[in-house]
Amino acid sequence: MGKLPYYFPHQNQYVAALAASYGVLTIGMVFGWSAPAGPRILEDGEGNVDLSDDQFSWTIAFMPVGGAIAAIPCGLMMKSEGRKNTILFFVLPLLLGWVLLTWAQAVAMMYLGRLLQGFAAGAYSMSVPIYIGEIADQRIRGTVGSFFQLMLNLGMLMSFSISVAVNVFQLNIISGFIVLLFGPIFMLMPETPPCLLKRGHKTKAVETLKWLRGPKCDAFSEIELLQTQQDALLSQPKKSLKKTLFTPETLSALFAMIGLVTFLQMSGINAVLFYATDIFMNASDSLNHEVATIIVGVMQVFGTLLAAFTVDRVGRRWLLMISAVIMCASHIVLGVYFHLLNTNPAQVENLEWLPVLALSIFVTLFSIGFGPVPWIMIGEVFAIDVKDLASSLATFTSYALSFMLSKTFNPLRNGLGEAGTFWLFGGFCLLGAVFVFLFVPETKGKTFDQIQTRLASSRMYYRAEK
Repeated sequence: MGKLPYYFPHQNQYVAALAASYGVLTIGMVFGWSAPAGPRILEDGEGNVDLSDDQFSWTIAFMPVGGAIAAIPCGLMMKSEGRKNTILFFVLPLLLGWVLLTWAQAVAMMYLGRLLQGFAAGAYSMSVPIYIGEIADQRIRGTVGSFFQLMLNLGMLMSFSISVAVNVFQLNIISGFIVLLFGPIFMLMPETPPCLLKRGHKTKAVETLKWLRGPKCDAFSEIELLQTQQDALLSQPKKSLKKTLFTPETLSALFAMIGLVTFLQMSGINAVLFYATDIFMNASDSLNHEVATIIVGVMQVFGTLLAAFTVDRVGRRWLLMISAVIMCASHIVLGVYFHLLNTNPAQVENLEWLPVLALSIFVTLFSIGFGPVPWIMIGEVFAIDVKDLASSLATFTSYALSFMLSKTFNPLRNGLGEAGTFWLFGGFCLLGAVFVFLFVPETKGKTFDQIQTRLASSRMYYRAEK
């Protein structure tokens, strides 16, 4: 944690949030790898291992399996080792995963490489939002929280773009090098003040808060208030895990978060991104599939930039509902296109741009709402004594569903057809909008106590909105 000249408000919070989110950029390259690598490995024979379609689908699927496996241990590790050390630890499996993918001599090495990358993906999906949520002032919490999805999308775009100029081996080498840079950068960042205080480092917590908030902040008073809150929690009678989780506010938060990550995955986002190039190849023979995939990646980044500027102005609920409704419309359009393509191809001869437009709108609106907002809210709605475990459960749910969808996407397309599959995803998007309207609280600009009061209320959140 070095001394930086202080040029603008919240400067060091932005620096620390961006440094932590760099780790998510490396995960974005893991997510983005399969779309350009798949056709080259399967059709062009790149790499040292000959894979069948089913073996490559398992290579894709082992990543979310690793994310689900890592979720619970990562929660325990954050509690014992802190946020910063946990994030740094998972650089090792991520780097080893790229090494195995690059020099794989057998299918099992590719599976293991993706599994290790999944460990890091699952760990960063929960530890980075918590880290950012604990260092950020409530006035910019949504903006810096959106860095998670921004860097994830930027990593995917980098993977899509770099792959145009290099082969799969070179793409793997570049991706591994970018991981190597992350460790030294993040080592310069501080541990979060609540975590330092919880571990008994009060003086260090004050110093860290001064560095984060700027020279004019009353760091001592803020740390004293945080200390009082933590002492109040510690002075309460020791609760069992069951009693800790089954308080009204924690149950409401957990229901909302698990619901959000469920609809996030059931929107079809990861299935669409993992197989983006394949979808464009099915849509048209004349499309430049690699360029179309890059366009989708650019729109993702554009959508997340919009989210960064709007999430602390518009609010979480509105972004989620708008996102879900327009994603539903995009899936319907995609379904209609593929239905016409299969029944009468002549009807869509001059509409080859439509799947690119529909998917671009889909990923843009996902990146505005359902992409960043659930991970922002994970750092906002849980009390510190249950945050690690509750976040683990939400992350486990997300990656378990991602695995299910990545393995069932091709069977779904074979059974329901391209059109039926996209219509099914559209239905889930619409259900997601209804779920947000009924059960997800607004957290924009609210203190932790205000959020907990709303979560503990028996009223439906939309009725409680002022």
